[in-house]
Formats: sequence, structure tokens, C-alpha cells
Amino acid sequence: MSESAVHLQPAFILQHRPYRETSLLMEVFTRDFGIVPVLAKGVRKEKSKWAGLLTPFSLLQISYLDKTELKIFTQAELVSHFPLQKLALYCGFYVNELLQAFLHRYDPHSYLFESYQACLVDLMHSQTIEQTLRYFELDLLEETGYGVQLDSQQLNNQTIQPLQRYNFVAGDGIVADSLGIVSGATLMTLNVKASLTGAALNESKLLLRKMLEVHLQGKPLKSRHVLANIIRYL
Repeated sequence: MSESAVHLQPAFILQHRPYRETSLLMEVFTRDFGIVPVLAKGVRKEKSKWAGLLTPFSLLQISYLDKTELKIFTQAELVSHFPLQKLALYCGFYVNELLQAFLHRYDPHSYLFESYQACLVDLMHSQTIEQTLRYFELDLLEETGYGVQLDSQQLNNQTIQPLQRYNFVAGDGIVADSLGIVSGATLMTLNVKASLTGAALNESKLLLRKMLEVHLQGKPLKSRHVLANIIRYL
């Protein structure tokens, strides 16, 4: 990298939209520079060699000029493509929207970059989509400073007990609650990222939803609404 350009940076396009007649505005998740806004001039022209390449769910090596707040696309090479389909595709859009909601521009998270790539692989191949989403959500919360202890209560440091019920309270973390939304057994499973089955699938979804809302503060996720409607009719 020079002062004015970034060359062949591993990256994923999280979102793009048309700009003027032939260009694209892109939100690009890079390994070393976090999310950066990139303008790709002329790539929507009929004969552009980039037209089918600059899409979500492809690992690229992207180059851009770095002179202003809005970076200027110069080149991209395809490393691998993750052809998500049906439910997995909408889950991919949900994950992309989560990243944009939680990450500040130019704030690098190399571990989260690798976690995102692993998430796409799992969505492409796995039959346990719900589990894949839960563990990516946990990684996202941990990497952005919103993670909580799952093996003990933060307030009194008491070890989580498998037969007890617990709740999540913003600022206090996991607390014992006889009417809690999650069992100790589920918390122990989440803590070691083991297989989620039975009641643990729904409990972990309720728990992660509550944890995510602390940061989202009521801001709706468009992809979550779409995803909920799709699951309802499956």
C-alpha cells in the first residue's frame, strides 16, 4: 500500500447501489481497513469486465485509490465465490446488514473478516443455518465490545448451572432468573460453540436477539423482517 492507493486487498462487497448511469457505490468489508466506501466508475456499462464480479458473497482482491473519503475502484480479482441460495441467501444479506450496523468505517477486524468468510461457507453447505447465524452473532458481539460472559454471572462470578434459568440484562450480563429465556445448559453449549439442538436453538435465538438489541437500540433490520416472513412460509 502507498499513501494514495490500496492494492489487492482481500475484501467482500456488503452492499452496492447504482450511481448515475454507469457506476456503483459500494460498501466494501476489507480485511485490513474495515468497511470502506468505494465508487466503481463505469462498471455498469454493457462491455465492462467488472459487471458480474462486483457482487456480494464473493471474496475479492480489490484495489482502489485512497485520496479522498470516497475511494475510487481501480481493479478486482476473484478469489472465491459463495453461491448462496434460497434461505441461505437471505441469511447472507442479514449478516451483511449486521456488519454494517455494528462496524464503524475504517475500523479493521481481521478476526471478524475470517469469521464472516467461515459463516458464508457454512451457509453454503450447512444444514444448521440457525446455528451458523448464532455463532456469527456471538463473534460479532465479542469483536465489537458487546460480548458477555457465558460461563458465569458477571455480577457475582457464580458458575452457570445447567438446570437453572437465566436472563440477559444490559450492563449486568447473564443473571439468574427463574423465568429466564435461556437455560444454563444452553449457555454452556454456546460458550464452547458446540452443536445447538432442540430447545437450545430457540433459546439461543432469543438470547442473541436481546443482546443485539442493546446496540441496535430499536433500529429495525430490513433483512431480519424479510427473513422472518420467509421462514414462516417454509
